[in-house]
Amino acid sequence: MDRRQFIRNGLLGAAAAVSAGSLRAQSGGGAGPVTAQDVHDYLMRLGPWVDPKDTVDTFKAGDPATVVKKMAVAWMSYTWALRQAVEQGCNLFVCHEPTFYDHVDKDESVFAFEAARKKRELVRESKLVIVRCHDVWDRVEKEGIPSAWAEFLGLTQLVRKDTFCHVYEVPSTTVRDFARQVAAKVALLGQQAVELIGPESKQIRTVAIGTGAITPFRQMASKLKADLIIATDDGFCHWRDGALAVDMEYPVIVVHHGCSEESGMRKLADHLTRVFPAVPVTFIPEKCMFKTIA
Repeated sequence: MDRRQFIRNGLLGAAAAVSAGSLRAQSGGGAGPVTAQDVHDYLMRLGPWVDPKDTVDTFKAGDPATVVKKMAVAWMSYTWALRQAVEQGCNLFVCHEPTFYDHVDKDESVFAFEAARKKRELVRESKLVIVRCHDVWDRVEKEGIPSAWAEFLGLTQLVRKDTFCHVYEVPSTTVRDFARQVAAKVALLGQQAVELIGPESKQIRTVAIGTGAITPFRQMASKLKADLIIATDDGFCHWRDGALAVDMEYPVIVVHHGCSEESGMRKLADHLTRVFPAVPVTFIPEKCMFKTIA
């Protein structure tokens, strides 16, 4: 399912939640070796809303029958992150985003680039198994991407939500002061500044957040009716959404996609540690992918 389909379908329906404890017995995390397939099957059981025939939550490389010695969890399977995982003895890499630069990882044209070929070679030579956990973890409650992002931002008073977007009540403050609070939070993840669109002096009481790149401005503004939106650089188009926000005098804070999902992936690593106690799990922090140069 591509991002447009996510956005079309994403603001419909309600999310389901499955506790780690209730599924631990089914996970393959008990007696005996744990395979990459066991981990993948467990993650898919967390997301009954996912159609296994129409999902990006699949194996991207390696043999699913591989017995897992140690697993790494990270937002993106950058080549440096894969190499670090291998150096740390991991043979399973669980990521949230694509491995080969395409949402469904089927665009062979990327291998015209040497960097893509070298990444593929590294994966093959190391026999690393890569599995993506995206469609599932974008909707798991309490630990998944949206809830973890809200917790990281210090948002606690949930007032309404759609499938991928949540609205929280905050103490009355100005747009500028709230933007400073968000900037201080994402600074911990290497993002040196946030973008602010709209009136700085406006008083706000409610804030809407999306899930990673799923921050569709028009739907969020019209349906969620929050005073301010926190969008991401992959989910907010400046010439389209930004221009409308300016004309609407609607405040928007734009943060890096990766920063909005880093805390959720850390929680996924913690979750897998609890479910598969016999398998060491390491989280690879990646933080903001860019620097702000003034």
